[in-house]
Amino acid sequence: MNAAVKTQVMDWAKYTIDGWLEQFGAWCETERMRGGDYPDGLHINQIYWLMREAGKEMPKGKAYIRCEISDYEADQVQALLRGIFQSESVDFTAKYAVMCLVKHKVENRSHKAVGALTNQGETQARMMINCGRHFIHARDNRLKIG
Repeated sequence: MNAAVKTQVMDWAKYTIDGWLEQFGAWCETERMRGGDYPDGLHINQIYWLMREAGKEMPKGKAYIRCEISDYEADQVQALLRGIFQSESVDFTAKYAVMCLVKHKVENRSHKAVGALTNQGETQARMMINCGRHFIHARDNRLKIG
């Protein structure tokens, strides 16, 4: 039985930390539109998806991120985040900072919205988001800050 096993290698240099998280957010939206049940709390603009499928021009007012990562890459980003959030060796403050970064980049929320959701000011939310970036980079230096 000689079955060829296809091994994939993750190219973390393809994007920065922010880029990977933005792409992961776009992948989540794409999967949910296909009928999947990926992370809740990521809201979908169905009109945008219908226009995109019909090939219509997108509205100029908002920036939409087109998903350019594979399922394998998305699984690797998800495993990275899961490893941080489920680790008992990572303290609460670091998890909180990464959670702020995820709300900003994956859920595509503004600094002000992240601050409102996490009960802190906009400036404090910006600092926590930056701390989240630096924590991820320190945990895995293959991921670049930008």
